[in-house]
Amino acid sequence: MEKGFKRIWILLIIISMWGLQSCQKDEMISSAGDDFMELKNASMNTFYSSTEPVGNGVVRAFVTQNKAGDPLEVGINVSAKALEKLPSEMMQYVLELPKGKGNHFYTHVLFDWNPMGHEPPGVYDLPHFDIHFYIIPNEDRMNIPPMAPPYLDPAPDSAYIPPMHMELEGLVPGMGAHWVDLTSPELSGATFTRTFIWGSYGGEFIFWEPMITLDYLKTMPDEIIPIPQPQAYQNAGWYPTDYKISYSSVKKQYTISLVNLMYHEAE
Repeated sequence: MEKGFKRIWILLIIISMWGLQSCQKDEMISSAGDDFMELKNASMNTFYSSTEPVGNGVVRAFVTQNKAGDPLEVGINVSAKALEKLPSEMMQYVLELPKGKGNHFYTHVLFDWNPMGHEPPGVYDLPHFDIHFYIIPNEDRMNIPPMAPPYLDPAPDSAYIPPMHMELEGLVPGMGAHWVDLTSPELSGATFTRTFIWGSYGGEFIFWEPMITLDYLKTMPDEIIPIPQPQAYQNAGWYPTDYKISYSSVKKQYTISLVNLMYHEAE
């Protein structure tokens, strides 16, 4: 009788412990579910273009958006191996951003490799990358015609031009007119490492362009650089206040991106 009682008591303890564990398991699932929902509600999503082979590596474009679909960052990832065995001739890569992401503002990235640099001589004639972030369709960009200096493409209204910026003569086909920051160190005799260009066509700004030398990227930088801002914006959208150049030793890749995007109404 005593042995039977002990068996019943042990059985009750086991049942109680099993029930407690079940309750705890249910609570853990519920808690994990709540945490997941909070994380999901607060999260950002990043969407990528297809990859393109560059050197021994690859490049891809991306846009990061919040839960409302507003773009927070638009950029490119360049694998470390992409800096190995780069082509000896100029190369151009079109990276189409996923359609509809980032509230349709940024459309594609034009990624150029210039092994001999480009004009003007003595300034930008070092091996470097040009990364153009466009807000017009790729088809429209491709229809931009060539115009040789001293031609000046119609400029946007002065309110839309950031301070101390000057339009360069000529029109680069499939690209547009380029505006340089007159305060850039390389224009005062310093060695070109990285700079930022505004691009327009037909009186509207259509792209933003970090230009970065190969040697500078090889230093594995990690910096965020302010972008001068105009008084007003011609088209409603999300405009960068800074651009970022960084290297991840974990992912073994470089990131060049427009960051701290701010929405502005058209004025």
